[in-house]
Amino acid sequence: MHTTDTIKKYKIFSEEDWANIVFDDHALIEVYAKNITFHCTEIQGNLLLRGEGCRFPELKLITGNLSIDAKNCELPKLETVERHFTMHCHTVMNDLKQVRGNFKCIVDTTFKNLETIGGCIAVKNATVNTRNGKLLKTRDVIPVQYQFQADLLLKDGIFDINILGDNIIIPHQEIRGKITIVGRNVSFPNLEFVHGTLRIRSEYHIGHKFTHHFPVLKKLIGNLKFENTSASFPVLQETSGSIHMENGSYVTFPALEKSGNIMLNGGSRGSFPVLTDINGNFMYNGSEKCNLNALRYVKGVFNTYNAVAPNIAEVGDLIIHETDSFEHLQKVNGKIQFLYNVNPTTDFKSLEYLGEWGDSRMKDLKFPALECINNYLYGTYDGFEHIAKNIYFKINNNLHLTKDHFMISRTSFPYIFQEKRYPLRKLVAILKLRHSSFQNFETREYERQWESFTTPFFTQVLDKIESLWTEVEPMKYEEFFKSEDRNFKLFCFSYYGVGNLMEKLESRKINEKEIEIAYQEYDENGNEKLIRKVNRYEVHEVENRKLGVFIWGSRAEYSYAVKCWCPSTEKEHWLWIEEGYKGDALTAIASTFRIHSNLIPYIKCLKRQGDLLICELKEKVTPTGEIRPLTASEYFNLLRAET
Repeated sequence: MHTTDTIKKYKIFSEEDWANIVFDDHALIEVYAKNITFHCTEIQGNLLLRGEGCRFPELKLITGNLSIDAKNCELPKLETVERHFTMHCHTVMNDLKQVRGNFKCIVDTTFKNLETIGGCIAVKNATVNTRNGKLLKTRDVIPVQYQFQADLLLKDGIFDINILGDNIIIPHQEIRGKITIVGRNVSFPNLEFVHGTLRIRSEYHIGHKFTHHFPVLKKLIGNLKFENTSASFPVLQETSGSIHMENGSYVTFPALEKSGNIMLNGGSRGSFPVLTDINGNFMYNGSEKCNLNALRYVKGVFNTYNAVAPNIAEVGDLIIHETDSFEHLQKVNGKIQFLYNVNPTTDFKSLEYLGEWGDSRMKDLKFPALECINNYLYGTYDGFEHIAKNIYFKINNNLHLTKDHFMISRTSFPYIFQEKRYPLRKLVAILKLRHSSFQNFETREYERQWESFTTPFFTQVLDKIESLWTEVEPMKYEEFFKSEDRNFKLFCFSYYGVGNLMEKLESRKINEKEIEIAYQEYDENGNEKLIRKVNRYEVHEVENRKLGVFIWGSRAEYSYAVKCWCPSTEKEHWLWIEEGYKGDALTAIASTFRIHSNLIPYIKCLKRQGDLLICELKEKVTPTGEIRPLTASEYFNLLRAET
């Protein structure tokens, strides 16, 4: 069976992450690691360098795009970038010879061996020297109003043009640059190849009556965009870029077999009778049916709205609607989803492989031939766990587990795959920051705070955590504190403990107060009595720059915590508080108890056990309205027990 893959994103923070990459043309590799050497001679896919000091001493070829966004990187042997090249920081690239796509550079530099740039050039205010001399800034667009101007165009076809006149004939066989057509009835009788963007638009209300002709154009590397116009491409067989139609355009592609993204909006229509492969997404918003009878493969998202593709065999992501039918679909590399509050009951008769499943709303879909699921969120479809390669368990809103890995993210499944995966032994190292033993973890956290799963597949996960417990040491503070993964760092902070963190970062006490509290106790005969004790509370602050965590949407320089002591054990406890409560230690501790405002008049007493807050009411009341913190007066007048 023909195989296509959706874009695979890899975020590289270490050499271990690099070793797990599967290189192909659909890989997107983002390197965040700093000052690390990576050994390879060829990268299939796209490379984005975002970590300073990355070195690739043997790399010679990149088949996709290259973007350099970090300082002091080195690619001394790189000779060829097959697609687009963007350079935002100075980099050692002594052997670069050719860039087949667009070239963009914003820093002064020299490429002493660079001979060929296939696409557009953009150097802004930078001075860039190559083997053939200084690169010019972005090409000036040549306006073509009359035929004599078209006849004077450079014979090598390297130019950007804006065709404004009507009935213009462009004689070239190849054009490497941007083509914009505004005039009517423009013809390219000899044009066989374009490397650049082709945009056709009409400023007339009846623009679609004027047709542009490309009788021998066979291949286009770049994007096609049509606005309020018509065109015909009778022999065009392949375009690597996107096809985008707007405002009632109509374009025919009788020979087109392969394309990038296709998007038809605003009443636009297209004819694709022999199109078999879409190397991207397909989206159609028209009211009439769009027939894609030959279509077999869509590498990206296939939205089936008003699209008829009876022979579709493989897609990336699939967006389905109520009346869809898939007789021959065998493989969905990504996920299946639906829009517009429909409840589809599609029968996937031939589907054998599904990349991701995590939506319990689509339990009515049928999969009689399904053999394998790559990633499955447990509990969202009965029985899928028996054919899944990787079963994910959602422990809480912040944590997902498999038998080998865990991920920290508040994003929903399957978007968690964009986050970094960590080995399960690292989770054990984090758990041991808080728990002295596996049994302590079971009783204090697993049984109280984790989602409960009765399946043996989750029992395997727990058994592995237990088996690793004696092998793994608690994570060292330096390891998580220096992490560049914000979610991971915050997760570790929660286990390391507020008090330990405040001590480590040398917090400063800014406020303290004492108060006498009447605690409720019982004698040996069960008689109630009040015992008066004096409690002390302190507010501490720590500089956010020391935490090393950026707080979104905030310019706050400090974070704050309240420190208190257990009346029975005299052990200290810490709780984070908001900045608004930092001015009074009693108000600060009261702010950690929040409740529906309509319940407050009915509170009989409060009881507290660490973070566990118990509210005893005088009568049964349904919670409604605003949730707010108690004031210091409300909290301490009602507090009767604390441990």
